[in-house]
Amino acid sequence: MRFVFLLILIVFSFPADASMEDAIRAVQEGRNEDALREFHQYARAGNPVADYWIGTMHMQGRGVPKDIETAMRWFHKSARQDHAPAMVVLGRIHADGLNGKTNLNLARGWFDKAAKAGDHYAMLRMGEIYISGIGIKANPNIGIRYVKQAAKTGYPKAMHILGLAYLRGIGIAVDKQQGFYWLEKAAEAGFAPSLEVLKELTQ
Repeated sequence: MRFVFLLILIVFSFPADASMEDAIRAVQEGRNEDALREFHQYARAGNPVADYWIGTMHMQGRGVPKDIETAMRWFHKSARQDHAPAMVVLGRIHADGLNGKTNLNLARGWFDKAAKAGDHYAMLRMGEIYISGIGIKANPNIGIRYVKQAAKTGYPKAMHILGLAYLRGIGIAVDKQQGFYWLEKAAEAGFAPSLEVLKELTQ
């Protein structure tokens, strides 16, 4: 009996995964109506990835009228289920005023949540906020901690910024060895600005 139950789970789980992949592929191919139909099916089952994609389609006007407020409702639904990409988008909306009003406190809150959930882009944005003092008093020491976290995930841009920070002593003690180490890591990942900096420094 247990074997039959497990078999049922297996049989019904694979089509679901395949359909989600099909829905994402449909967006990429411009088949927006098909994609929305699939995403809504999964959203009704409480899938945060589907919520995120529906929000994205409303934000970009894919298959539906472009509507930032509707998009935000879907992103909030996804973010409440700890989906980091939705948190990042909410952070960008508030930081860049994409909904018609900038709110740096809300932006920082969403980026921080996404950073804690492991999103490297959010970590870097938090680093930028603290280093540059965007909406708060600048604190390069805290900012570099976020940049370090992002760099350790292998994010090339973060590795580049961390390398420069070590060379220039921004939020951290000057350490040329560490500076070259992180710039070389970014260059190995194909990050062009790091390649240019290393070329200039070794000439």
